[in-house]
Amino acid sequence: MTDTNKINELIGNNEFKQAEELLVKALKEEPDNIEFIKLYGLVNVNLEKWQEARSNFETVVKYNPEDAVSWFYLANCYDKTNDLISAKNTYFNVIKLRPEYIEAYKNLCVVLIKQNEIDAAIKYALKASTYDSNDYIFDFIIGTSYMKLKEFAKSIEPFKHVLEKEPKNLAAYNSLGTAYTATGNTNEALRCYKKALEIAPADAMTYYNIGSVYQIQQNHEEACGYFKKACELDEEDESFKVALAMSEVKSGQYREAAEIYKSLLTLHPEKENYKYNLVTCYESMGQIQTAITMLESMVFLNQKFILPAQKLANLYIKTNQLSKAKDIYDKILLKNNPTAEIMHQYAILSSSLCDTDTAERMLKKVIRMNPDIAKAHKDLGIIYLNKRLFDYAEEEFKTAMQLQPNDFEILFEYGNFLYSISKNNEAERYYREALDIEPENVLALTFMALNKLTLNQLDAAKDYISKALKINPHHEYILFCAGRIAYARKEFDEAKHYLIHAVEQNPDIETQNTLALTYYELGEFESAIRIFENLLAKKPDNISVLMSIAKCYAGLKNNDKALEYLDKVVTIFPEDEEAHELIRKLS
Repeated sequence: MTDTNKINELIGNNEFKQAEELLVKALKEEPDNIEFIKLYGLVNVNLEKWQEARSNFETVVKYNPEDAVSWFYLANCYDKTNDLISAKNTYFNVIKLRPEYIEAYKNLCVVLIKQNEIDAAIKYALKASTYDSNDYIFDFIIGTSYMKLKEFAKSIEPFKHVLEKEPKNLAAYNSLGTAYTATGNTNEALRCYKKALEIAPADAMTYYNIGSVYQIQQNHEEACGYFKKACELDEEDESFKVALAMSEVKSGQYREAAEIYKSLLTLHPEKENYKYNLVTCYESMGQIQTAITMLESMVFLNQKFILPAQKLANLYIKTNQLSKAKDIYDKILLKNNPTAEIMHQYAILSSSLCDTDTAERMLKKVIRMNPDIAKAHKDLGIIYLNKRLFDYAEEEFKTAMQLQPNDFEILFEYGNFLYSISKNNEAERYYREALDIEPENVLALTFMALNKLTLNQLDAAKDYISKALKINPHHEYILFCAGRIAYARKEFDEAKHYLIHAVEQNPDIETQNTLALTYYELGEFESAIRIFENLLAKKPDNISVLMSIAKCYAGLKNNDKALEYLDKVVTIFPEDEEAHELIRKLS
């Protein structure tokens, strides 16, 4: 005869294996004994033999359909074997038999959440809380359900109720922190996460959560400290390392971020995003060639991954390898459906390579794809301006202004357009607005200075060019403009100083000519003649240069040489009155 009390005692003492042995013997003697089958089901549950337990309890409820406890354990078995539909229906049967069965409600709500029946989970959690208002689990279920629905604001109160009932609930603090983060209240989120840290000072996820909030607040230095701690506590979680590397990049710690991406690539050499982020670190550290080499390999191996190709093209542009950059963009356009942004970049590159026809065609396509890209209108306006299609240029610049009225580049280029068509008073307005946005932009300062020179406001012109020189004292174009302004102010020694330095960097015709004219004004005729003769060799029929050489020889009292050059002038242009007058004077 089986000792039922002994079996119950063993189960009570968690001695399930011994209880199992007795039950196997008992069921051999009495295979239809429902009490033994129920006890065997309970033992199998505790031994996590879910299929066996399921069979046991299915038999029990078949013969005893009013046994709510057996239905509950059967529902557990369905749940554990991932038969969620059967589990749900069985839990419903439990609470139908016993409406106040709290544990059944808890498990039912979890199953409903798993099946994405969130509204039903909230409904039954609220119903259960009427039977036991002190049980925080239902508040937690309601809060979690609202989070699943992405109704984060509604989840806040239920999590607060959890903490009122269970003040040291780590999960509730973390969930409440997440809800506050999602609703933009990052300060409250930090308070919750730091409370969680007081409860569990070694919880890696809480450190990660705090770091994430600081990251959202753009406080990357602080974020790095918490991410590092999360990584120390859990060396296996890659998401912690990725977050740390991101904040290190944002805070300028490129070398440290590069080491993280290298370690991640050791584990996952196939991950293109890790390679791309490492390239970004190398670029930021100034290791451009290393970045280019990596990108070339990435582009060769995966031509569908457009970002590396774009970055490679940009680095080619940065290193003045424009033809290589164009080849990359040609392939992107050929093998993909390019975005308006990519086509815009291609247009700018084509313009840099003086292929203005391609640039114009691409910019028109960009504008057709997205008429609201202000800088595409601006760039097309520049092309029209260079082609002297002034009406078309003005239309594009005005469209760009309407779309982005406070953009520095657009204001500056519109000012350049007005300067080029001699609307200098209007140009001044836009240069001034551009300088309000970027007060130390040397190009804007320089062109404002030139505009002031054209308006014959020489003191103002000098003020602006002096500011530009202070910021960049060695730029050849700024030096040339400074020389022109000093020349106009008849400050010839100062003009000579600037123009000599400008010619050393860029001996173009205009800069040499202005320096030669300055030498002439200073009476340094031989220096002037050397430059003018050099210019004349490039264009022998240049009347202006011939006339300048004649004046220099006249200044040296070498009338014969002066007359020789004056004869050349009147041969080319017989009506030149100035040349005839000087011939009469020197003859």
